[in-house]
Amino acid sequence: MLSCYIIDDEEHAVELLKDYIAKTPGMQLGGWSHNPVIGLQEVTAQPPDILFLDVDMPGLSGLDVFKILGNQYRVIFTTGHPQYAVDAYDLAAADFLLKPIRYERFVMAVERVKHSQPAKATATPADNPQSVFVQTGNKGKVVKVALADIVYAESLNNFIRIHLTKETITVYLSLRDLTEQLPASKFFRVHRSYTINLERVTAIEGNRIWMDGGAEVPVGAQYRTAFFERIDKRMLKK
Repeated sequence: MLSCYIIDDEEHAVELLKDYIAKTPGMQLGGWSHNPVIGLQEVTAQPPDILFLDVDMPGLSGLDVFKILGNQYRVIFTTGHPQYAVDAYDLAAADFLLKPIRYERFVMAVERVKHSQPAKATATPADNPQSVFVQTGNKGKVVKVALADIVYAESLNNFIRIHLTKETITVYLSLRDLTEQLPASKFFRVHRSYTINLERVTAIEGNRIWMDGGAEVPVGAQYRTAFFERIDKRMLKK
């Protein structure tokens, strides 16, 4: 069974590929995303057998995503612009599908992947990632962030600030979306505006948490019980 993942910012394009995958024997959909940054994180966490990757997306193109992933993934590019074909083949993609995609051509591309050499990337298990990719305030720029370097993340209106041990980066993503991408074993949302790295906590007093570097983070009322239950599990007791 071939696992598949789709990264495409067009709803109708994703729905078409989902339909093609569902009716093709030996294929199963592992996931999809309209956001290339989120898709990049999910693909690196759990590499699929085939990645259907749209070329022309805002902020981060499919070609950029491919270059970040490296050539160990079997990628089938999709696009409505035939001029990208040369770039796709230069990057050694498995195939290139021109929109609107015909089912016969889709099957042909899949068969080509089946008969190619396996190229699934060796990746960190999904439940124990060591880093994430985030799109910063600089349009189109994606940076790799080591989880161990994250002290806490702070929500500010339509963006968040990720406070690292040596710098702070701005990310146009919701705190909820970021928190869902972080391993729950190490990160915990303690307030509607804050998610912290439990390994970076230095002290807790009342409803205040002190982090590495001296930052002080509040504990929200709706998060208090769950947070202290988590802390209690790691508490040394007599």
